[in-house]
Amino acid sequence: MQVLNDEAFAILVLMALFTTFITVPTVMAIYTPARVFSTRARHRLQSTDELRILACIHGHGNIPSLINLIESTRSTNKASRLKLYVMHLIELTERSSSIILVQRLRKNGLPFINRLRRGELHDRVADAFQANGQLGRVTVRPTTSISMLTTMHEDICHVAEKKMVAMIVLPFHKQWRKINDEDEEESVGHEWRGVNQRVLEVAPCSVAMLVDRGLGSRVEMTSAPTTIQNICVIFFGGPDDREALELGGRMAEHPTMKVTVIRFLDKNGGERDGVMLTPSHSRNEEIRHSFSTAINNPQAEKEHDEGALAMFIMKWEGTVELIEKIDVNIIDEVLGIGRRGDYDLIIVGRAQCQYTVVAALVHHPTEHPELGPIGDVLASSGQGITSSVLVVQAQQHDTTKAEELLVS
Repeated sequence: MQVLNDEAFAILVLMALFTTFITVPTVMAIYTPARVFSTRARHRLQSTDELRILACIHGHGNIPSLINLIESTRSTNKASRLKLYVMHLIELTERSSSIILVQRLRKNGLPFINRLRRGELHDRVADAFQANGQLGRVTVRPTTSISMLTTMHEDICHVAEKKMVAMIVLPFHKQWRKINDEDEEESVGHEWRGVNQRVLEVAPCSVAMLVDRGLGSRVEMTSAPTTIQNICVIFFGGPDDREALELGGRMAEHPTMKVTVIRFLDKNGGERDGVMLTPSHSRNEEIRHSFSTAINNPQAEKEHDEGALAMFIMKWEGTVELIEKIDVNIIDEVLGIGRRGDYDLIIVGRAQCQYTVVAALVHHPTEHPELGPIGDVLASSGQGITSSVLVVQAQQHDTTKAEELLVS
């Protein structure tokens, strides 16, 4: 018995062919692959009159420290403007509340990133910056990102590239708060640490990670800070340290900020205490430090460092204090800077180009390698550090910055 006649068979064959040919373009149209971000040079801290910053927050607890940090970078130069994009990061889960929130933010076919027109977050951020008439040059644009933590870094970097920001500010996954004269550690979870690590790897601009130890405790949500704040820039050398120095220079423009640069010099060459660095073959990143292979051209890096410092001193002579420390115990000195409480904020580059900097820390337990060797020391728990720390990574695609090696 014939099940299909010739006409029905021909129709089924045509349907199969149609389905085969239409599947690939349909999938390509609706599937969004991992984004590859442009390597073109974007706005740098020193290259534009309008500084654009993308600041990410986990919740309201990050707002006071963010306000204080952004206020310190606000130039008093009338020709210089600051545009701030505040991105509220929300994890997409299977809970109905998350799905409802996604549906509410759906607009123009972009369900996961949208501007938060009005709401508690928008009001608190906007009010904090607009309370003082002088802050009229700060434009605030609150946004929200709702996505899985495994892909959230793509949303952050996409907005950074689209808005051509000069720097992304990330909150560290840990915070310290003074409760009954004791430091209480809070953590949003190890998964959020992975978000920060992935942003550091693929960001199209400079990245600053804020380790908050009460930076926002002095700022009122209704007015701008008026007390003198002390900022310290720790300088060893390299692209990241030069970017940290540039950020410190911008803070020096603010009348309520007192900036000190502490430069560490080493006259011993490439060895320290009999230790010489070698590339690490261990797969355990938790026990290794990193340094930039730009050290392969130490003379060029030294020239860049000297040039950056010379311009900095020439511009801020009499305003910024410069302290040089030669052949000192790096760990003891760095810990001392963080413990004394002389500085509200310490700014340090993420990766150092000097062998001796990393060699001096080779026996120091590594707790947060994504912060770099010096940032890791200042962010370690149980060390009595009282200052907040800002770890700066220069734009990854800078031609002067080579690949980083993990060493032991």
